[in-house]
Amino acid sequence: MDWGKITGLVKAEMKYFAVKTTVGQERSVASILESRFHGVFLDFVDEINGAAKVNDREHPAVVFTSPKTTFVERASVYIGKSGEPSEPLRARIHQVGEEGEISETWLGEGRYDPLLLKVEGWADVNFPIPVELKRGGRYALVLLKTQQEDGGYSWFYSNKLREELETWVLRDGERRVENFVPLFKLVEKVPVASVLILPALKGYVFVETSHREVVSEALQNIRNVKARPPMPVKLETIAPHLVEKPLIDVIETGQVVEIVAGPLKGITGKIIRVEKAKREVTLELREAAFQLPISISIDAVRPVSKT
Repeated sequence: MDWGKITGLVKAEMKYFAVKTTVGQERSVASILESRFHGVFLDFVDEINGAAKVNDREHPAVVFTSPKTTFVERASVYIGKSGEPSEPLRARIHQVGEEGEISETWLGEGRYDPLLLKVEGWADVNFPIPVELKRGGRYALVLLKTQQEDGGYSWFYSNKLREELETWVLRDGERRVENFVPLFKLVEKVPVASVLILPALKGYVFVETSHREVVSEALQNIRNVKARPPMPVKLETIAPHLVEKPLIDVIETGQVVEIVAGPLKGITGKIIRVEKAKREVTLELREAAFQLPISISIDAVRPVSKT
């Protein structure tokens, strides 16, 4: 899979999708969506009961079914090392066929430098090219090394089994099914560019992505989201609300403003003239004994209301 091509395609097809929410709950919904778009989407963490060897001959693997379509950017594995291996630990993701066969070529590979591992613990193995997984597809996360040397690695496991996970040890072209599950976490990278809340458009959260499915899956079981699919929205519809215009460009004659700086701070007045070139407005002060117009910088006022 050419991630460069995928990235280009994603950028070319980015769209906005509107998520209908309860008015006043936009921020909470957006916060939940952001956490779901980037984080652990599949993991197994439990009490440690032992460790499986990882060397040039024995390659333990966790086999799983992807619960969603996504891109994996990192695998976190709980490991230790024996001796001083010089070869980096490799983590590969392979596709698993209907008959249980593992694909000869891997979908992605990441490496972990043994110098980073001082004691046993969680190690983050990053995939330089994020690995695409399809919903319902079966895959294997395999740990291995290829060089024969005294030093090696251990992948710690729990004897507690989980129905949707299976553990194999690959050795000399054969596989052995084990009654344990190694500790791991898969971290996804979702093709989402932004999550927006636009004050002028209440009751909506806008997600910028190329995949409507990504939004639909993330919305599951979130409170304050209306039961309707994400609606595609044209950029022209929300563009006026994406960038806040300078006050000098939107303020109008007849508008009431409050002075927020200087000796007249706190006094309100009505705008009778706008001078954009000078970035000034001329006011008639409401609380003055005499209606004497004054000119003041646009930066020293804030709108209160219109007449």
